[in-house]
Amino acid sequence: MAHASPITCLDHDPASGKLLTGGYDGLVICWLDEVEQWRVPFDDLVNDVRFSPDGERVAVAVADRFAFVLDALDGSGVLALGPHGDDVNVVRWLPGGDGLVCVMDHLDPVVRVWTAEGDRSGAGRTWQARRLVGHGSGVFGAALDPEARRVATAAEDGTARVWDLETLAVTRVLEHPGDPEAIDWSPDGSLIATGCDDGRCRLWDPDSGAVVRTLDDAAAAVRFVRFSADGERLLVGAYDATMRVYDTSDWTVREAYTAPFQWERAAVDTGARVAVGSFGGAPVFHPAPDDAPPPPTFGINALAAHRDTLAVARDDGSVLAVTLERDELGNVIPGGLGPRTVGRHRSIVNAVAFSPDARTIASADYRGELHLTSWDGATTRIGQAPEGGPINAVLWHPDGACLFTAGYDGVIRRWTADGLPIDSWRAHHAPIKSLAFSEPTGLVVAGSSDGTLSAWSDHEPAWRAEAEDLVLVNSVAADAAGVVVSASRDLLVRRWDAATGALIEALPSVHRKSVKSIATTADGTRLVSGAYDGTAVLWRCSPAGWSWKRLLHHGKPGVPATGFGSPGGTGLAFTAGWDGSVAWWHLDGGAAGSVDLTPRR
Repeated sequence: MAHASPITCLDHDPASGKLLTGGYDGLVICWLDEVEQWRVPFDDLVNDVRFSPDGERVAVAVADRFAFVLDALDGSGVLALGPHGDDVNVVRWLPGGDGLVCVMDHLDPVVRVWTAEGDRSGAGRTWQARRLVGHGSGVFGAALDPEARRVATAAEDGTARVWDLETLAVTRVLEHPGDPEAIDWSPDGSLIATGCDDGRCRLWDPDSGAVVRTLDDAAAAVRFVRFSADGERLLVGAYDATMRVYDTSDWTVREAYTAPFQWERAAVDTGARVAVGSFGGAPVFHPAPDDAPPPPTFGINALAAHRDTLAVARDDGSVLAVTLERDELGNVIPGGLGPRTVGRHRSIVNAVAFSPDARTIASADYRGELHLTSWDGATTRIGQAPEGGPINAVLWHPDGACLFTAGYDGVIRRWTADGLPIDSWRAHHAPIKSLAFSEPTGLVVAGSSDGTLSAWSDHEPAWRAEAEDLVLVNSVAADAAGVVVSASRDLLVRRWDAATGALIEALPSVHRKSVKSIATTADGTRLVSGAYDGTAVLWRCSPAGWSWKRLLHHGKPGVPATGFGSPGGTGLAFTAGWDGSVAWWHLDGGAAGSVDLTPRR
């Protein structure tokens, strides 16, 4: 058995040899010699797992706002800490296993230090939380010094901070030029390592707060750092699809590990080998026992619609075509035809789009590759971004003469219709998550994790927009009426003037978690949004204002892709989930059909 969704976190207990994995599927699995020992399901995706210092318990950070403690022997539940104010991103044990540090996402950037009172075996044992207040946005990393007198944290506010655990005061603020989301403390206490989205790993003196060395071998955002238990190696994972192992005696790269479907947001050095997270259902190991990739997962990350045909992009590197079937009266028959594989990548596919004439499908992936595949799948042309990491968005110009991509380096790149690079420009100093083209204005609009939108006429900026409390723009779309819509981590859908960037309105807060995707009809009177809460919402504008209806089909871990049928096509809304299914809906919110694209095992 394996995970059904990508693996987000790993840990290893050297005494027992057990390996823990956690995934987007909400599972924690304990392995020994690659054989599953036990598994525990949770109600939301798992962000972090850690063995206690004695190896007897397991701490789990879950996106349902709780941290859990399990018995490492069989996975039985011992304790739940929470609820916190947002997803728990990281858990770290205090020495002796008598406490946990928990850090949360942007709605609750207050670090919690949970400590236990009373005898460990006593029924009256209680847990209390102390609060470390100072970060201005979501916290994604935490590490304790060897003596547990201080804790270091890293957040999306451009800082890492060092806290005194006795006084709860900040002793050092480590400023970064971007957002650090990874941090670790060396076993001898002499160094703090941070990973930043500017592509650098920095080594800091924890006492003075000075940078003592910068490791700049990565060509994309550094999303993971971890020292080996003996301190002789430092793992640095970057979104250039490489896990580098540094020798801490001279800071040279001892190994640079790459593999299909490897995901560098998690890893652990077991001594004998390195286990790395993956977009598949099991870890990637180096050295590998064989050349086989991890078992695939089949979550859908993006969709595009043209008339009665959908193109969907999946975790397993495939691009599929699904054609809706109609009866003799022209009504859509539930189930659809297909799927048919029209393209394949070497990693997870993040974006997909039809050319205006629908003869070519553009798709882009985690490794920075752009594929241009003919509709029949007979020919594929591949363009490679020179650096910058994953491509998150692909967008055709309406005339079909060129297309645009954007990704983790904040750069918009323009390509010919044959996949040759034309030019590029930096639009944001943080990852770009989505692109849209506003035909009334002729502008390319980008949404970024820096919490802003920008619009461009070639290299020239037309406007840059932000709003109070706007956090991480996940998706943007544009209608033919001169409006841009955005979906963001702060749970909101907003509408903007495409010509000026002025905020028109924020729609009611309907989703309960980060809104991942947004799509609009050409006239702007219908929207469909998808979120990490596992739901989609169909929005309708009338003279009385906006109304909405929840579309329930996919469930957790979320609905990352939404769309509408193109003119002359279905007159339907589409949603796709990380559960591997696609659903289509009438514009009044009624279910019209669905198909599960997960292969039968």
